[in-house]
Amino acid sequence: MELLAPAGNWESFIAAIENGADAVYLGGREFSARQYAANFGIEDIGKAVEYAHVRGKKVYITVNTLIDQTEFDAVLDFVFQLQESGIDALIIQDIGLMSVLRKVFPDLRLHASTQMTIHNVSGVRFLKENGFSRVVLARELTRQEIEAIREAVPDIEIEIFVHGALCYSYSGQCLFSSVVGGRSGNRGRCAQPCRLPYRLRSKEKGDYAQAGEYPLSPADLCLIQCLPDIKAAGVDSLKIEGRMKRPEYVATVTRVYRQALDRLEAGEDTVPQEMLEELAGIFNRTFTPGLWAGRGTGVLSPSRPNNRGIYIGRVLSQKADGFTSIRLTRSLRVGDGIEVWVRSGKNPATVVTHLEVQGQAVQEAGPGSVPVIPLSCRVAPGDRVFRTHDTVLVGRAAATMVENRPEGKVKIGAVVEVSRGEPLKITFRDKRGIKAQACTRSTAVPAETRPLSEQDIYEKVSRLGNTPFEIEDFKLFVEEPLIVPFSEINQARREAADQLRENILKLAKPPAIDRKEFTRRLNERAAKSSEWRFEKPARRTMLSVFAGRVDVARAALESGADRVYLDLEGLKGLKTSERVKVLELKQLAINKGHELVLALPRITGPLQEIPWDEIEEVGFEGVLAANPGLLLEARERGLTVFADYPLNTFNPEAARFWLEHGAENFCLSPELSSSQLKNWPQPELSWAEVLTHGDLILMVSAYCPWKALGQGKEGKCERPCREDEFFLVDRKGYEFPVRADNHCRVYLFNSRTLCLIEELPELLELGIGTLRIEARLSSAQAVAETVLVYRQAIDGLIQGKPVRLASLKERLKKVALSDFSKIHYYRGVV
Repeated sequence: MELLAPAGNWESFIAAIENGADAVYLGGREFSARQYAANFGIEDIGKAVEYAHVRGKKVYITVNTLIDQTEFDAVLDFVFQLQESGIDALIIQDIGLMSVLRKVFPDLRLHASTQMTIHNVSGVRFLKENGFSRVVLARELTRQEIEAIREAVPDIEIEIFVHGALCYSYSGQCLFSSVVGGRSGNRGRCAQPCRLPYRLRSKEKGDYAQAGEYPLSPADLCLIQCLPDIKAAGVDSLKIEGRMKRPEYVATVTRVYRQALDRLEAGEDTVPQEMLEELAGIFNRTFTPGLWAGRGTGVLSPSRPNNRGIYIGRVLSQKADGFTSIRLTRSLRVGDGIEVWVRSGKNPATVVTHLEVQGQAVQEAGPGSVPVIPLSCRVAPGDRVFRTHDTVLVGRAAATMVENRPEGKVKIGAVVEVSRGEPLKITFRDKRGIKAQACTRSTAVPAETRPLSEQDIYEKVSRLGNTPFEIEDFKLFVEEPLIVPFSEINQARREAADQLRENILKLAKPPAIDRKEFTRRLNERAAKSSEWRFEKPARRTMLSVFAGRVDVARAALESGADRVYLDLEGLKGLKTSERVKVLELKQLAINKGHELVLALPRITGPLQEIPWDEIEEVGFEGVLAANPGLLLEARERGLTVFADYPLNTFNPEAARFWLEHGAENFCLSPELSSSQLKNWPQPELSWAEVLTHGDLILMVSAYCPWKALGQGKEGKCERPCREDEFFLVDRKGYEFPVRADNHCRVYLFNSRTLCLIEELPELLELGIGTLRIEARLSSAQAVAETVLVYRQAIDGLIQGKPVRLASLKERLKKVALSDFSKIHYYRGVV
């Protein structure tokens, strides 16, 4: 299995390589999902590729953000430079970018970022069919689900995260940061609102007593003890999260996982306790195996969102002058950082600058001792003490972050041949058989005094200090006492080392195209894009509604919705008594000349079955697909398929891709702004659907906040989420509705209702094909009024009649669940 480590800067890159990573992933200064890391310029990337390749390692570059239409020229030029530098693969999120890259750089290896939310067999198959070499699976998959994917699609590489921070939401499905702060996780600038405090509030009972203030804050993933099972599951690459972490973290975590993998290779499948403590000591929010072994508690860390450190003892006493006695269970040293967990108030933290044991100043106090340290804050006997910075661990890591250090050098063999009348010849060869040769300019002649000894020659040939090589095996073939100038031996050694380096790099570099061919392909792409046409829909602008229940869907159809998406999750399947109601609903749609479309679940795991036969029997107008796997399955069954907004259609290239792959239309990303839409070609917008009104889902999660906060018991769940309506309340008092579906997935909705009633003239002028109302939380009565208002406004504007939009907005306010917001329509995202 490949060990894949992160690098947010050059120091972290060296830390990863020198501590045993097989590959490193890093980002450029733009188009990377970690825009707050230092990241790498193109020259730095080239340098990193050379450093890695000569050592037999790989470098993957992240271009894993959604790409705006205006950025395509820049991102393609960036990718051209990347493939010129010899990168091993590109990690991407945007399906539109994928579509273009497959045409312009067909030989470039593509890895599907976890931001693509790939979590089922069909999704992996979809990516394979579209040219991906590897998929980074969603972090919410269990071992059983990963095994099912591996068995069903054996000929694509699978990568999973094994260590580091988790996201509360499925990656690629989070709008929380962008909606509340304008900083989009899909654009690499997540502000991590999930790490902030919230209160869980019931509509009926008010605030719940809870076990912590951070119900959305996940613990850190750690699967080091699961490596044997991960290997058995057929995983190809183990990914460490941490491009925002410091180099010492990268060094430590990479080294420990390397040691664990080496132990596994040697037949030892247990991990010593000291290795686990090193992982905890460098950084942790408590560790969790995530969902690897299935659902359970312990995935979230609701009591605190930051580093816990490692427990080292308890306070015994504190004097008035602040000198504090601590009984230690682990060592404490001068220079360590500690935090004391007090019963109330902010936990005091400090760096240990003075340490006394029995009145004597010491540099280190061992387990069982009672050292005294100065603290500026008040603490109490029994308070727990945690070490948050370990000077020894950090120092050990720093010692490995040295370029070309001896322990990390490439071991090579050297053969030196010396014959009378011939130049001295040096041959270097690495373990893969790549070799290089160089000769002295002068020929060897008989020695008049002191001939070359084996020691002389070895000392000259082995001086490879500034190179990445170290001689492991040395052979000398000499016929008689001869001599060659030492300076020429040194020169031949340098030439052989340089040539070996070049030969290794040449062999490791993937195929690339030159600038002339790149320009030709760009021009060809531009010509085809300008010629692209799908027959424009011969219909008026449609009004669609996403309905969570049958009664809501009926109200929408009766009030004038052209298309209704009926949520399958709300139906609890199609084999129950709900089916009769659905058939009646279908007949109502037919009678009114409207469309009834079944909305498939956003998340559908590998072991979750979709009732395709029942769907076909009911005779829906089509299905709404929110993940690539379901889109593929629906297309293969010959069903009409609509592409939903969780597919993150952010640019015209993505829009064309979905249409070319069988979608009837596509719902645009709600992160797009008015100014961005104005730059779109009109033909594409005629097939587009735009969210215009309703309550927007900000996150979808596999992690239960009720259990995390102690509202669900261990083992059997009492399903408190079904007993009442719940909200998460932030520090400013905003209430975010939170709901759970039939598969215990959690949905967090925005605290404000989207309303673009006043923007309808502009949306109609842009030629948007469909305007959509999100009614997942609404009552039938509220939906009926909302649809009537939008129907009146749209029809009036199309017919050129005067429409009092402000008055209509007031009608909408009376049935809305919260105050209105235009969200991203004007501000967009960064």
